[in-house]
Amino acid sequence: MTFKSQNPDKGAEEKDISLPEQPETPPAEEEASPQGQALHNAAQTGGQIQPAEGGAGPEEQPAEAAQGQMATVAAPPKKKRRWIWNIVLIAVIALGLWSLFSIAGEVTDGDGMTFAEAMNSLSVGGVIGLVCAVLAVMVVDSLKFCFVNKAVIGRVRPGVAIKTSFLGKFYDNITPFATGGQPMQIYYMTTKGVDVSNSSAVVLIRYFGSIFGFTLIGAVCMICGAACGVLDGVSGRTLLLVCGWVGLAVNLILPIFIAFFVFFPKLAGRCTTWFINMGVKLRIVKNKEKVMAKAHKIVDDFVVSFKIIVKKPLWLVLFLVCCFAENFLTFAMPWFVMNAFSCDVDGMFFAIMCLNVYATFGVSFIPTPGNSGVIEGMGVLAFSVAAGAALAWSVLFWRFAAYYIYIIIGIVMTVVDLIIKNIKDRKQGN
Repeated sequence: MTFKSQNPDKGAEEKDISLPEQPETPPAEEEASPQGQALHNAAQTGGQIQPAEGGAGPEEQPAEAAQGQMATVAAPPKKKRRWIWNIVLIAVIALGLWSLFSIAGEVTDGDGMTFAEAMNSLSVGGVIGLVCAVLAVMVVDSLKFCFVNKAVIGRVRPGVAIKTSFLGKFYDNITPFATGGQPMQIYYMTTKGVDVSNSSAVVLIRYFGSIFGFTLIGAVCMICGAACGVLDGVSGRTLLLVCGWVGLAVNLILPIFIAFFVFFPKLAGRCTTWFINMGVKLRIVKNKEKVMAKAHKIVDDFVVSFKIIVKKPLWLVLFLVCCFAENFLTFAMPWFVMNAFSCDVDGMFFAIMCLNVYATFGVSFIPTPGNSGVIEGMGVLAFSVAAGAALAWSVLFWRFAAYYIYIIIGIVMTVVDLIIKNIKDRKQGN
């Protein structure tokens, strides 16, 4: 993932990412804070990050006052070629919907439900359960920010936590490899008076905790699912099996990379140097020193950030519980959808959850926003054994509950922010 990273001896560096249009916000004033040093000092002192001179403290100032006092304010992610990404997003979503219904038609031999039949099959109890599951995912993700906020800055700030959560989901879902969420979350928190070092620590902790829960639950489900034969009789069994394990291996790279540096720093350094030298010889890596420094910086930021929350065991435990709960509910979402469509899924909760894990990991390395264009087809193959005639509609509503709903919420937030900004500008003009 990409995020804002700063070196102690240099000015802020910001990875160039291309994002769709976003609400106008007050411009950044400066970018000069040594984030890495601030994180290091916080870890040593056992909790809150000490801002640079003139920066906002743990009890942040309101956004208006903080902008005049903070020496470190994250700049917003750059908006180059945003119209291109808008077109790409629409194209991949359209491709996904086309593949969804075309593949579902082939799997069910044209015996799928019509829209009217699907709506008539909905059960009240199943719909209530699905809505509760979707809301629970949103609440739990917001709680992760609340708990990390408490550990890092000493305050929960639920309003900021909720919007930070939705902004991250929105920008993750509209950018390739989910690269847009973290920079936008850091920037948004700074506009609310949180020092950039605190913001970076909060976002990094939340990201790594989520990745940890995602990969651990995924690995357990894939291993146990394979042992229980959940893929037996599934259309595209071999494709799901191979792509699922490849995706799991790809997602394990970052956690293993960081753990390797933590427990075997010398050996990890030598291995990293060897790989980078190979990249230079193969002309894949152009700037050896820059790549090496970036690799060490990523590790240092993650390690030092987690030293902060490790010294707050209560908030760490609550945070990790939320990480596992969110991923568990997300992987189980197809079961709630099929149950809502009155599919015969009794005793299939774990099997459907494992199938979702295989489908999700099987496309996790596809560089389209939200893996659109391929995840729909993979979902059709995975859930064909459980959804029956409601297959296409089950996959569509699953994607809405896990993906499209966050795009809709993000668009609504963007429009509301623009309206509020225009109203404020008019009042100031008068």
